[in-house]
Amino acid sequence: MEGGGGAAAAHAGWGRGTNVHAFSVCDDPEYFYDYVQGLIDGLNSGLDSRDIVSIENAKGLGYAMNTAEELKFVKDIAASTGIVLDPVYSGKAVYGLLKDMAGNPAKWKGRKVLFIHTGGLLGLYDKADQLSSLAGSWRRMDLEDSVPRKDGTGKMF
Repeated sequence: MEGGGGAAAAHAGWGRGTNVHAFSVCDDPEYFYDYVQGLIDGLNSGLDSRDIVSIENAKGLGYAMNTAEELKFVKDIAASTGIVLDPVYSGKAVYGLLKDMAGNPAKWKGRKVLFIHTGGLLGLYDKADQLSSLAGSWRRMDLEDSVPRKDGTGKMF
């Protein structure tokens, strides 16, 4: 799960013995632990954020900055699965998840994993030039300043 603040707080009320593993892509884990704690304090549950969520740092070089390895990962996932991840949020979160799974196999052994893909595809547009060298026939779509709508009722942009 990317970010993890609101979802982790909602999870606090489930009480089903499941764990939330969040991968922070924009702030440090401490920020999100504090954020989640603030949310669950409002539930008067007596829970501690660190007991219900594990937050790993997956921001890499920083917000919206990627290594060549991260960009290749986003491209490879799309090519092999058809799942499109953006390099700013979901791509970094899945990259962090898979690195954690590979680096800590005992932590994940026997677990069922659900990754909640929350979108973020607009992050792909700014990285199109960097990703195009990895994608082969991928090319940026150029649009005229004003594109007529298919139904003829006006312009799209």
